[in-house]
Amino acid sequence: MGNPKETEKQIMVDRSVQQYLFPFLLREDKIESFGNRLLSDGFVFFDLSDGKQQNMFYGKDQVSHRSLERYFMPNIESILFPNSPEDEAGIRRFSKKVDKECSLQAPCLNTTFILESVDVFVCPFHIGFINLRITLPEDLTYDDVLYFGDLFRVMERISEDEELTVVGCGEKKYLKVKDYIFNELVPSIEEYADNQSQFKESYFGSLPFFVDERMYVISYINYRGEALSETDLYRAGKLNGYGPDGERFVGATNQEYIAKYCEDKVYDRWSDLTYYVMSEYHFSCITRETGKIERKLASQMYGEHYYSIFLLLYYKIVLLKLSHDYAKVDVIKDQFSTELLIVMITEFSSKYYFPAINSTESGTEISGHLKQVFRLEKIYDDVKDTLKTLYQNQEKLTDKRVNYLLQILTGYMVISGIFGMNLVIEDWKGQIQWSAMAGYSIFEWFSFFVIISGIVVTLLLSTFFLKNLLKEYRNRKKKIY
Repeated sequence: MGNPKETEKQIMVDRSVQQYLFPFLLREDKIESFGNRLLSDGFVFFDLSDGKQQNMFYGKDQVSHRSLERYFMPNIESILFPNSPEDEAGIRRFSKKVDKECSLQAPCLNTTFILESVDVFVCPFHIGFINLRITLPEDLTYDDVLYFGDLFRVMERISEDEELTVVGCGEKKYLKVKDYIFNELVPSIEEYADNQSQFKESYFGSLPFFVDERMYVISYINYRGEALSETDLYRAGKLNGYGPDGERFVGATNQEYIAKYCEDKVYDRWSDLTYYVMSEYHFSCITRETGKIERKLASQMYGEHYYSIFLLLYYKIVLLKLSHDYAKVDVIKDQFSTELLIVMITEFSSKYYFPAINSTESGTEISGHLKQVFRLEKIYDDVKDTLKTLYQNQEKLTDKRVNYLLQILTGYMVISGIFGMNLVIEDWKGQIQWSAMAGYSIFEWFSFFVIISGIVVTLLLSTFFLKNLLKEYRNRKKKIY
């Protein structure tokens, strides 16, 4: 690894916009009221049938709702674009136009930026997302844009050697990006997050299964000049802007390594005018197109590509959550949680996870690249193996419980049949002869006890079964939606 001081000419950017996505867990008892709270806070439910929203949240750009709707497969549309804010089975988006100038101060960059809008997603399986849309000024360089993205995605400094940044909004200054988001933009979210302490100590406190404690960045960069080199594309994937010495940072010296990285992470169908670079924490469209094509590319980064990235990232979060839940559940002792986990995995696999999310050739190819980057197929196969293991364990445990229950009931039936029908049952016909019980022999008392205890056990088992059935019915919907 290195930090070579390159003498190449600076790449000037005509315009750049960035979006920042991060997930969190929602409280079960607060999900239904969360949407109403967002609406009362000035957010608008995103509805494809509302044509006014096509240019409401994207600054100077706009998104064609018709193109967005037709881009995805029919079975995906109902999930991504529900018709009502009350549709718990869909991914509900609430958006708010902000259009406010803020600033970022860092060791290698002092700049303003426009916060265009904020999205809050309420998704099944208790997953929530927040998305920020930011327009950067036109006088930045390619290095500046990468540096800005690398800094702003950090919710809170983890180590002391990370660069200190200050985000300004009006007269307020924030030393942590998470404070800027949770205090300035979406202050009500603490009340609805699964673990309220996550926003005070560690933002990902309730997502212990999420690896990277930083926001996912989606960038659109329109630049002028010559075609980008492999090194420039590599830096985009890694968000390498400036190093500690203030010089252009690459992060690798082996050109073969850089070439291999670009082969895996760069979609170059329209090179050398347009490249899509995809990494574990950054998706970027880098182009030098102009005119209508340039505007279309920018629109796609807010529309078609944005939703494709979001959906695949959502898949990854849910799959990691299911794997984490499996690691916590006690298969032997906690039968209810085991059955619930089986239902959740089955529901996600059958209703939400689809191998193909759109029918266009380029869209399918880009989604395929993203799946490889996110390692979705590997994680999904692990979850399917988990489901198979759960079924096998559950079947064995159920067979054991059924055998034990049958042995107990068989014992009651045999004993009550031998003794009860022949010894005391006659005393219970018509009006019960309580006085006859005083003369019962030890066998008759034993028979009487077996019959009464059998009735009590049957009633208790029936009550327990009905109680669990109602509880399971209520909690299945609650745990998923």
